[in-house]
Amino acid sequence: MTIDPALFREAMGRTAAGVTVVTTDGEAGRAGLTVSSLCSLSMEPPSVLFCVHRDSRSLPALIANGVFAANILGHEQHRIADSFAGLIPELRDDRFAAGEWDIRETGSPLLVGALCRFDCRIAGLFDFGTHRIVAGEVVAVETHAEEPLVYSRRAYRRLSA
Repeated sequence: MTIDPALFREAMGRTAAGVTVVTTDGEAGRAGLTVSSLCSLSMEPPSVLFCVHRDSRSLPALIANGVFAANILGHEQHRIADSFAGLIPELRDDRFAAGEWDIRETGSPLLVGALCRFDCRIAGLFDFGTHRIVAGEVVAVETHAEEPLVYSRRAYRRLSA
């Protein structure tokens, strides 16, 4: 049975997902991208995973640096998501200008004010279809009292009680 790609894309677009900006820095340079695929992987050791298209311009630096930060965005941080998705023309040359950043253990940029910040070392890389699955062992985590930014039906959403 063959699945119609347009129907599959439409069905996936109806799901709701948190919005995460994945960043890295190191000898291979600073890079980052917006993803909606971050999820927990294991409690022992604490780890997360996300998926990135193999053609992503950020992927080579991410792999070479061997570290990343997963910055889960709060409901007011859609401009940062748009910047790292390449949707703001004036920020395409410096996507990091959309936010304020600091660093912790791995040296990866952590977004000040993010809902959650995971500082990670790459623990595994797996290929599937058009994407690479990146597993990261969490070496530090921080949370803040915000509501999450949610993406569904090609738009940002807010949760309501």
